[in-house]
Formats: sequence, C-alpha cells, structure tokens
Amino acid sequence: MVSKRTRYIAYFSLSLVVGMGGFLTYKSLQGNVFNTGNPLLVSAEKGGIIALVDADFDINNLPLGWVHRIFFNTNPTKYKLAKIDGKVALHCSTDNSGSILARDMNIKLSEFGQLKWQWLIEKPLESDIDEASEAGDDHPARFFVIFNGDEGVRNSAEIIWSNKRFAAGDYKIIGNFYHLVANGLNENVGKWHQQSVDLAALYNKIGGKSANPSLSLLGFFCDSDNTGGTTSAYFADVRLVK
Repeated sequence: MVSKRTRYIAYFSLSLVVGMGGFLTYKSLQGNVFNTGNPLLVSAEKGGIIALVDADFDINNLPLGWVHRIFFNTNPTKYKLAKIDGKVALHCSTDNSGSILARDMNIKLSEFGQLKWQWLIEKPLESDIDEASEAGDDHPARFFVIFNGDEGVRNSAEIIWSNKRFAAGDYKIIGNFYHLVANGLNENVGKWHQQSVDLAALYNKIGGKSANPSLSLLGFFCDSDNTGGTTSAYFADVRLVK
C-alpha cells in the first residue's frame, strides 16, 4: 500500500514532469521536491538550539528555505502565525484539506538530535474511519521528516497526534511507512503538551543504516482530506536541540 505522503509527492512530481514536457522522470524527482537550495544549517544555532518558527515568521512571504507544498486535487491546509496563551504559535486548520509547510535543512543528528516542541489540539478529528488505514490516515497535527544517509539514501517518517486508537510511544505503520505517535486521544485535547522526540532513535527504528545521518526536512503536516473532517491545532516553541 502506498502511503499518503508518497502519493502526494508523486502527484506533485507528476505535475512537474507534465509541465516540463516529460524530460524529467518521476524517479529523478522522487525525494527532491522539497529541495530549495537554501537548507537550514547548524550555523543557525543560538544558545544551543535551532528555532524553527519565531515571531517574525511570515506565512504570506515565506523566508528562504521554506516551502508550502500544495498537492494535486487537494485543498491546502490553512497555516498562519498566531498568539495564544502568551505563546507565538503556528496555527493549522483543515477543512477536507491537507498540505505540507516545510523547512529544507541539512542538520547532522549527531549535532542536533532532539526535536522539541509544544502543541495544542483545539479541534480534534472526528471520524469513524480507522486511522490505521490509508482511508483514515488524517491527523490534526503531525510532522513529516526526511533523513538523508550515506550516498543520498533517504528515509522518511511522521510524528503524529493520534485521533482515537494509539497511545504515546506507539507506532502506526501503513504499508512500510512509520508514524511515531507523540501524543493524542480526546482526553488530551484543549491543553498544551510539551513533547520531545529522539530523531536518531526514530531514524534507526524506520530502518536507517547510515552511521552519521542528517535531518534534511522538517514539515508541518495537518490534514483531513481523506475523512473530510475539520481540525484546528497550534505548534509552539519548535526547535532542534543538541
């Protein structure tokens, strides 16, 4: 079974192939659709952290290195900067929609191997479709990550808020694609949660083999296009930590 984000990237790649007269193949584009030519580097470190979103972040005029990937035949997620509970946060809202707001980067996990953030689920996804199925693979908040290993070998995964089925620390696997559950369930809706993920451990779990891999993409990915639902969530204080 093909995972949702693989299907999305294939759609985007196909649109590029058609637009360029068929000279590029899907294989040549696969895994590169987020390449901006301006990756985030460890030189962005301040005080031992690399911050992803701050008060100056402009959704309507994205800084260099950021991309908003909108997919074929799918309405985009609405992303905007907001202030809530004294925090500067990235708000994502969906209505039968989905898209990825992502930062191109090249950060060695040996240098910055921890992803930390806070999130608040304001409106969870209400659906009777099993979230462990491709048809139910929607979440009000998640990260899409791509790791780059030796000789350009890439591994990707997601870090998700589970709707109804999974507890923190579980893995949802569709086909051979891994989703690490960081938090979830309705009893945790409506309040802020501090989260931390060991990215090197995640890389190893999903089959990464490189001795010194890099994080090459971190994307915010909130969606409800499979189930047709509506959601609302906030991300704050998203950072990479040594």
